[in-house]
Amino acid sequence: MKGNSRNARDWFGYLMNFVAVCLGIAITFAGQGLINRHAERNEVKSSLLLVKNELQDNLSYIEIADSVLASYSEAARFLIRYEGRYADAPRDSMAAYCNVPLMTFEITHSEEALELLKNSNLFTKIRDLDLSLEIIHTYGAIADEMTVVRFYNDHKNGYLDDAMTKDVKEVLSLDNVTAEQLWGAITSSKEGRQYLRELSRLQMTHDSSEVKDIIANTISSIDRYIR
Repeated sequence: MKGNSRNARDWFGYLMNFVAVCLGIAITFAGQGLINRHAERNEVKSSLLLVKNELQDNLSYIEIADSVLASYSEAARFLIRYEGRYADAPRDSMAAYCNVPLMTFEITHSEEALELLKNSNLFTKIRDLDLSLEIIHTYGAIADEMTVVRFYNDHKNGYLDDAMTKDVKEVLSLDNVTAEQLWGAITSSKEGRQYLRELSRLQMTHDSSEVKDIIANTISSIDRYIR
């Protein structure tokens, strides 16, 4: 009987040790799972913060493009108003506007944070499908807006090239050429006059308010998700 009792105690001890080991393994796996999920959430949050910052940068790029297009149109309207009598134009305004239509600018946008999110496979870890779709839609809207801006910019540069006639280039080669001389030469040709008229219409045919609202809404959605 004593032997049976000792064997029962031994088996009970083995059973308790086995249960303890199993519980330890289960707790370890559960704890590791919690750690992994927490690390994953932090990675998603960090990536979304990068996307948010990139969207804010892209919003700034669009606002810069708006400002440049507006300045082109404003300068062109001023130069059209005083066409043929630039000597009568206010000196300070002439100085401010005379070089604006001759400037060129390059505008771009960034998608690096979006590509990082995609390539890291974290996109699938975002628990809000609507947010994922919203982000993709927003970057598409930004790309479309930049395509429009580049079209206007290329359109403007094409007319500018046409306006640079032989007579204009000769005036530009002179020392100390004045704004009155330059614009007198440019507007003496139909290409130069057409350039100013095309330029004056740039801002009127461009409206980026919708894409800016889309970007702002997506930034707000990201803020709500990572809060």
